Amino acid sequence: MKHFLLRYSLIRIKGCPEGFRAADFGMGKSGNPKAPWARLAVMLGMPPESGLMDIQKGYLDAIATGEVHDPIILDNKTAPCKENIWLGDDIDLEKFPAPLGHDGDGGRYIQTAGLNIVQTPDGKWTNWSTNRAMILDKNTMTGLWIPAQHNGMIHQMWTKEGKDTPWALALGVNPAVTTQAGARCPDWVDEYDQSSKLLDSSIELVKCETNDLLVPADAEIIIEGYVCKDQFEAEGPFGEYPGYLPDEVNKTPRQVITAITFRNNPILPICLPGVPIDSSHVSMSFFRASDVVTAFKKAELPVIDAMILFESANHWLVIRVKDDWHKTTGLTTDAFIRLIGDTFWNQHVGSSAKLVVVGEDIDPSSLRDVTWALATRNHPKLGTYFFEDIHKMGAGTENYHAANEKIHGEGGLAIYSCLPLQDRVGLPKRRVLSFDENYPDPIKAKVNENWTKWGFKE
Repeated sequence: MKHFLLRYSLIRIKGCPEGFRAADFGMGKSGNPKAPWARLAVMLGMPPESGLMDIQKGYLDAIATGEVHDPIILDNKTAPCKENIWLGDDIDLEKFPAPLGHDGDGGRYIQTAGLNIVQTPDGKWTNWSTNRAMILDKNTMTGLWIPAQHNGMIHQMWTKEGKDTPWALALGVNPAVTTQAGARCPDWVDEYDQSSKLLDSSIELVKCETNDLLVPADAEIIIEGYVCKDQFEAEGPFGEYPGYLPDEVNKTPRQVITAITFRNNPILPICLPGVPIDSSHVSMSFFRASDVVTAFKKAELPVIDAMILFESANHWLVIRVKDDWHKTTGLTTDAFIRLIGDTFWNQHVGSSAKLVVVGEDIDPSSLRDVTWALATRNHPKLGTYFFEDIHKMGAGTENYHAANEKIHGEGGLAIYSCLPLQDRVGLPKRRVLSFDENYPDPIKAKVNENWTKWGFKE
């Protein structure tokens, strides 16, 4: 699968050094109604007019069939990200065009669309992931290192050994690498491997200046240093992807900067979440849902595909299953829904709190289809399943949690089944009164033949 660089809409920021620029992450919805997901499609080397589920299929096929290619390690003198090097007193995070993105944010967030890079103490797992981080002063920052997330898991490993965590941040990377910003790889799987499968080629890496981590050599900006084991700073609030500004201020690990390297005229990618749809919703929803499909198929569940509706601000994961699920699994509706929930929430991909399970005729990416199914096929009592025995709370950024749920980190997992209730399993499906499924063939043929002639758009 070929990949192409995104065309950024560049912003030059007053007060920053000459040539320093900023740009949106680039995955938002297109203004072209015939190609609404063109930016995502082109990023993954597919035709601009590709539908969302077709893009997902291409992405999953590349991950499933691609081979991992060993990296090419460049000499520091030849890597594009080393054109400029700041060490010691030259280090100054405040020179970069990191915005105060929302009215009420606790600081300037330089890390909203980059990849944190950390490695386990034994060197067996290197994780690339996106977690927000804000500037404290010219050589320190702080961000999220949540123990339930991969970067936090690895930070905890270093902390248990009584050591600070070596760390690097790559900003402005190859689109194939960018895909991993919103992905949910399983534990102990390197995002490098996924990226090289997508590219079907090696990726050029280069060693950091002040630690042994390898970073993408073509990145716009590399920030490197360490995450403190026992020093913390106030972080937030920060307006997150549910579309609200929270009132919490967190205590998060202090990150000390030991070097900054960057290209000439560097571009800082930014992703400022808000009310959907924006780049954060597309990135997180698309790639996370794709990893969910992989996880379900690995568990041998009859899942066709899945998508987190962008319009739901990443809160509704819609799972499409085969209509013959009862025949292939031998399960009742209740048992099948329970199996989906237990499979989903007991692994790393399980961060959504609200799941909607639909049949083959519902497009998981269509707000219209999903709304219709949820309104007409979900029984408000018998079709709603709660998972109180699983001690999670979704992503934790939802705007509806009670105070005690925030304290204990659990609460509110539910599946809304749009599958038949048990007394209709195995019976013929009710006829759908749509043009495609219910109108007589001669009428459909006449309408299709004369549609544009009658003045309607294709």
